[in-house]
Amino acid sequence: MSAYPSNLWSIPLLVVIPIIVAVVVNFIYNRSRLIKIISIVSAVCLALIASLSSYGYHWFTGQPALRPETLTFTFDPGFPAWRLALEFYFGPLQQVMIFVMSLILIFVVAVASSGLTKRQGPYMSMIFLLFASAAIIIMVNDLYHLWIAVEIGSLVVAGVVVGSGTSVSHKAALKYTFFSALSGAGLAIALALILGLTGYSNISDAIRYLQSVNLGEMSIILYVAFAFFVLSWIYAGGLAPIHPLKSEVYGASFPHGTAMLQTQSKLMLVAIGIVMLQIFGMLPFVREVMLAISIITMMLGVVMALIQTDFRWILAYLIVSHSGLVTVGISLGTTEGLVGGIFQAVNDVIYMTVLLLCCEALYYFGGKTSTRNSLGLAKRAPWLGMAVILGTMAASGIPPFNGFQSELILIQASLKAGLPEVAAVILMVSVTTFIALFRAVYRLFLKPPETSEPVAEVKVPRSLYIGLWVFVALTLIIGVYPNIVVSFITPVAQAVSIPWYL
Repeated sequence: MSAYPSNLWSIPLLVVIPIIVAVVVNFIYNRSRLIKIISIVSAVCLALIASLSSYGYHWFTGQPALRPETLTFTFDPGFPAWRLALEFYFGPLQQVMIFVMSLILIFVVAVASSGLTKRQGPYMSMIFLLFASAAIIIMVNDLYHLWIAVEIGSLVVAGVVVGSGTSVSHKAALKYTFFSALSGAGLAIALALILGLTGYSNISDAIRYLQSVNLGEMSIILYVAFAFFVLSWIYAGGLAPIHPLKSEVYGASFPHGTAMLQTQSKLMLVAIGIVMLQIFGMLPFVREVMLAISIITMMLGVVMALIQTDFRWILAYLIVSHSGLVTVGISLGTTEGLVGGIFQAVNDVIYMTVLLLCCEALYYFGGKTSTRNSLGLAKRAPWLGMAVILGTMAASGIPPFNGFQSELILIQASLKAGLPEVAAVILMVSVTTFIALFRAVYRLFLKPPETSEPVAEVKVPRSLYIGLWVFVALTLIIGVYPNIVVSFITPVAQAVSIPWYL
């Protein structure tokens, strides 16, 4: 048996720690101070592990792989084999995505523990399980456990939505749970077809097999598997035509909960999209189908955002629209497209977290998020007004913020692929995002209030303001020095990219 010098002990902690925390905080239920300490300390530990861990593999149970041609055992991932162990891979792409997600988790649990007055334990457990499901999807290297993680993630999303405790959230969670079952079913069928076609459930081995064997007429099975994989991709990420369901989930949740939900969703889109690109990318019309879905999602999301009259729902539809920006880059499949799409996912979760934390602050100023209200909050809370304006500029792709850098890469990738119409749609989405957001920002923050009623003093949690300015700073730092993130993404993009044939 040839041993492979990896099996890193730090990698499974990114999944095990949040699961243990979920169990513990649910058990202590409403002991708010203890829940807050455990949650924040655990989230900080996850960020440290993600930033300090070495790159490599971990095989749960330490089960070796059986090489079918020689009937020998090996841990070496370079050989096609029948792998019975749950295999995780942690590389530069996984590092940057999980670190950003854990950074968002730190401030989400801090804000949640400051604002919630009851059922803190169960709600916080859902937040940590949401993190765990996304971490599995980002790192897992076999289709079977990818399917399990997607199923768990769908159920946990419903739990986070229900946590807001309104009739709207209960309705949204029920609808999403019912329809998201199609996502898991689609992925299960795709898994069965790929397993039957290649004999491997390990993603790397299945890809290696498909790239080395001429399937001939059996390629029709691969097309069917692609169709079911696309179904899962659409439901997991909230792409068109089920974007209203995902938007309803975002709009019905607490804004801090939505920050974690949209992070999970966009990183899932990247992880599943890369798997799709590697397995099906060389088939004719596959990337065209993915690109069409992405463009429709971008356009429908931003148009729906324009007609909303509530800041929460404007953000909900813009999150969906910008999910389309992420998947456009993945769908192009070129090195530039993949860099732009993955970079857009990282940037998007950061600047949307800024805007969602600003929306969370509105709950402390009376809970009015409708743009029909003129609150004049920039005068009452100038730092909050400045933060929401800077977040709007980042989301609209205005330099020197991070959104500009990733959208510029996507536009250049589209032009290089000979698709100027895609570049035009990206520009349209950027401009329309600014219009939709600034209209809401003007009414809620900049326009003087319509009444002269005395204003009560409002105390906003310090954790909310700290989180707000940490992420505002990140939008500027990444905007000025994009290589901080791009350097992690580029090697992966070069390894899995496919030329765009005109």
